[in-house]
Amino acid sequence: MKISILLASITALLVGVGFGIQQLFSDIASGIVLIFERNLQINDIVELEDETVGKVIHIGLRTSKLKTRADVILVVPNSKFVNDIIINWSQMDYNTRFSVAVGVAYGSDTKLVTDLLLDCALKNKNISLQPKPFVRFNNFGDSSLDFQLYFWVKEPFLVENTKSELRYAIDDAFRKHNVHIPFPQRDVYIKSQPASPS
Repeated sequence: MKISILLASITALLVGVGFGIQQLFSDIASGIVLIFERNLQINDIVELEDETVGKVIHIGLRTSKLKTRADVILVVPNSKFVNDIIINWSQMDYNTRFSVAVGVAYGSDTKLVTDLLLDCALKNKNISLQPKPFVRFNNFGDSSLDFQLYFWVKEPFLVENTKSELRYAIDDAFRKHNVHIPFPQRDVYIKSQPASPS
């Protein structure tokens, strides 16, 4: 009985070691592929399948390192870069498009809103002038007129900072021109019930 338990334990251990060795060789083989194919290079901006964005700061034989926007260092097995779908923003031959959404109150001057949004984009030093930013009037929302400001940047790694700068600028421009950003409202009607006879 004890021998059977021992053999089962050894078998489970060997299976675990086998899987570990298999993963190790997979990561090393992937590292060799990355080094020779050069699909991943130092300072490339990549986006993983879980939408983590980072700058490549080291490519090793088994693992590589990314530095995220929060300055966190991630150690990533090389097999993820080979087997998963990865977006390499740095290998694109053109600027990358992003957008910022904003809603304004019903009754707002839509032409003025469009002009203010474009002006905010054109004044931001991180936004490319070619292609030019543009605005779409997306929808008549439940409580707002919904617009989307589209723009291109050369450095996608810092795009969240650019979006934040745009939102500050848009808020300031709207305040100066009395364009209001609404908040959802609901009308509640209370129906009085007649008093019951005593």
